[in-house]
Amino acid sequence: MSQGCVNTPQHRYFPIITATRLMPALNALLLDFDGLLADYDHRRFLQHLAEAAACTVPQLDTVLRSESLELAHARGELDGDQLLRALNDHLDCNLQANDWQHARAAATVPRRDCVALLERVHPEVSVAILTNNGALALPVIQQFLPRQRVLGSATLGIRKPDPDAYLAACNALGCEPARALFVDHLFRNVQGARTAGLHADTAYHAQSLRRLLRRFHLLG
Repeated sequence: MSQGCVNTPQHRYFPIITATRLMPALNALLLDFDGLLADYDHRRFLQHLAEAAACTVPQLDTVLRSESLELAHARGELDGDQLLRALNDHLDCNLQANDWQHARAAATVPRRDCVALLERVHPEVSVAILTNNGALALPVIQQFLPRQRVLGSATLGIRKPDPDAYLAACNALGCEPARALFVDHLFRNVQGARTAGLHADTAYHAQSLRRLLRRFHLLG
């Protein structure tokens, strides 16, 4: 019997083929912030901001939701000054950018073990944060992750899970979608990234994030 062939009972020969799945060589890593790299408590955010505005949490929440102010801000339709002006008009207060940012920082707790993994990513791989946040929150996120680039939906002009959000992020990094990995704790956002042509998967804590980064050979 010839080497590399299998002799079946019917004496027919079939070549033995060893298939090896090659992982793509990636040059960009995009990660969600809230829910993956940090824990965010929106209720606590509202409490701090309501205190600064001298109003109740329900009053503040009603204005943000009924007027869709927070969503418009996250989409980039309202910049920071416009959002604060609208809030001040509705609540008869004098909120400033530092009030919003102080409240956002107070409601955010970085996951140190997840953040530490980013320091182990190969230096030739571009690492960036892709988050659905408005302009007022982006400086706070940047302070928590000073070594990473932060790409917010407000600056990109589009939110996850719209596939165009991931394409815009890849364009900002100068990376082809097929050479980028996106990681999020929400599967709907992962689906959007896959539709855009990125490699994408979910992670919920340091263990699952480490496992995913190793699978794509991104850790040094």
